[in-house]
Amino acid sequence: MFVRARAEEARRNGRNEIGASAIEWAIISAVVVVLALLVARVIQGVVEDNANQIEQGSN
Repeated sequence: MFVRARAEEARRNGRNEIGASAIEWAIISAVVVVLALLVARVIQGVVEDNANQIEQGSN
């Protein structure tokens, strides 16, 4: 009886942990996407600034 109760508890806790893990991965993924977008925006700004400097220097 004790083993069955522990097995049932482990099964219930396992499902909760799987759900929590999925939520954690979703949050981590969202943070990574936001950081990637920020880095891309910074790189775009640097490239545009350099392109403008080259364009002005060639005139």
